[in-house]
Amino acid sequence: MTDLKKFAALQARVYEFLAQQDEATLEAILGGTAQLAVAGAAQPPRAPEDLSVLTVKELHTLARNRRLRGYSKLTRAKLIELLTGRGPEAPPVEPAPAPPAPQPVTTPPPATARPGIDAAAVATHLRETETEEEGASYLDAQHLDRESLLAVATELQLTRVDRLNQKELTRRVLKQAIGARRKFAGLRKW
Repeated sequence: MTDLKKFAALQARVYEFLAQQDEATLEAILGGTAQLAVAGAAQPPRAPEDLSVLTVKELHTLARNRRLRGYSKLTRAKLIELLTGRGPEAPPVEPAPAPPAPQPVTTPPPATARPGIDAAAVATHLRETETEEEGASYLDAQHLDRESLLAVATELQLTRVDRLNQKELTRRVLKQAIGARRKFAGLRKW
């Protein structure tokens, strides 16, 4: 099994485990008063009260992970007091930063073809055309303006084409309608 598959399987098992827990246990895990341990790990995790075996650097890392403040100049004994919560001068735990508010997704209004132009019919005709040259001559004969061409692009499910100039837009429409179909035409024979 590849590393990515192993990670995905592990992640699924963690979510499964967390879904089975009650609210108090989840709050304890989030608050840092309870920890998850991995069964069968190479080194068993140290108990939280076994801080005396950790180095100062490891104690600093632990304090940083718990988002404590003012630990960098403390002695080893004071660090242990701070981490166990027994110290009289234990600074407050810095709250985790709030996740950013989701940004609303804005989609541009769909392009509308000028009256008398059926964008769906133009897109269908382009899909049935054999070469891009034939498609280009067909588009020239239709005398499509930019908005009509954008409507055809929408019918072909093209994205991010609203900023393209007329020439590049025509090229992308032809490539999508004709070039992509021709490219994968051999796959239908299988």
